[in-house]
Amino acid sequence: MYTRFGKMAIYHNTKPQKLSPMKFLPTPLFFLVSVLFIGNLKANPDQFVKLGGKITITKESDQWVKASVPFVFVTHPLLEKFKSRKPSSKEDLINIDFINNIKVRLSLCFLNEYQKKNLRTLKLPDIEFYQYYSAEVEYMTVKFDRNTKYAHFLFPAAIAERDGFLSTYINAVGYVVEIIYDGIPLEISDSISFDKYREETILQKFKQQAQSNASKNEGILLPAHIVSSNYLEGVGPVKRIKGSGY
Repeated sequence: MYTRFGKMAIYHNTKPQKLSPMKFLPTPLFFLVSVLFIGNLKANPDQFVKLGGKITITKESDQWVKASVPFVFVTHPLLEKFKSRKPSSKEDLINIDFINNIKVRLSLCFLNEYQKKNLRTLKLPDIEFYQYYSAEVEYMTVKFDRNTKYAHFLFPAAIAERDGFLSTYINAVGYVVEIIYDGIPLEISDSISFDKYREETILQKFKQQAQSNASKNEGILLPAHIVSSNYLEGVGPVKRIKGSGY
């Protein structure tokens, strides 16, 4: 059944539905529990995970440029839940030695030096030559310890050479690192780097630009494990992305 408000129609399902146990919670209480859990994960930067150093970009071989994201677990997101109650079912059981569903997303921005050089008479600002790339890897489970782990990504060396930024020292204009636990972004310090800028508003604008424009170059920056599973050493098994071929 539809109820119409001006140009907007809202559908009402008149058929009875089976209720899950969570739906027996009063709506305000269920909402509060959800907000508290999500808010707790976002509360403090580096509370659950932090970067283990700077993102490095190096020529790995004649075929690939490698970008590596070092990260270190700090506190298990389910630690308090683990301490607070004894499991009464399989669903409640938590293996605190592992952390599941961790996604690392890297966005890179390079300056197309070839275009800039050959169009210098137009006196265009550098931003006109920015190229954004993004890729992510999702681990089904990772052993929870304090060792530095690495998420590796590969960029085609031929494209870097074509666009004029393949050199002994490869510098990105900037990068954005996102680490997501079970669908919830975790707050981490120094996750955005953009040229020499440090102002938060500028960094957030750069992040928005990276998120908006990376889709134009989808599939160029790749999770390194699709080339070799050796890049998964020290982390864990990954989820295969349906329809992506990896």
